[in-house]
Amino acid sequence: MAKFPTDVDESVTIAAPRERVYAYFWDVAGSSHCVPDLAICERVGPDTYRFVSRERSAGPVSMVARYTARYEGNGVDTIRFENSPEEGDNTDVRGVIALEEDANATTRVRFTQMIAPDTPVPRLVQGLIRSFVEREAASAVRGFLDNVRRELEAG
Repeated sequence: MAKFPTDVDESVTIAAPRERVYAYFWDVAGSSHCVPDLAICERVGPDTYRFVSRERSAGPVSMVARYTARYEGNGVDTIRFENSPEEGDNTDVRGVIALEEDANATTRVRFTQMIAPDTPVPRLVQGLIRSFVEREAASAVRGFLDNVRRELEAG
């Protein structure tokens, strides 16, 4: 197995107060339906969640990302998450969701994440798979933030 650590840094501005945006992100299981291609998010312990993606493919390689992450929040503007590995996990992850409210009661969300899935690929195609993992990781974070923004601004 080859790991491809990928860093993602994406931002979005949401027309909602910071307290509401924080509460939405802190409800990890509730907000998880906004994650593109997520099959399962289940609570497995205090502030700890297991995530399983739908199968993704690139050429002859397909994979399902599985990881468990523990969340820590300050109750105001920062939520951190990091691996809390369980048997069967095949992906490392850590990140920060940082919120900044401006004078217009909009909230800027900055989502930074490192994700490193184990990928079952032969050495000859690792370059192809690395670019696939990088594109998928960035696309998933952008999609998640866009979905959260739409949901919070609609309600």
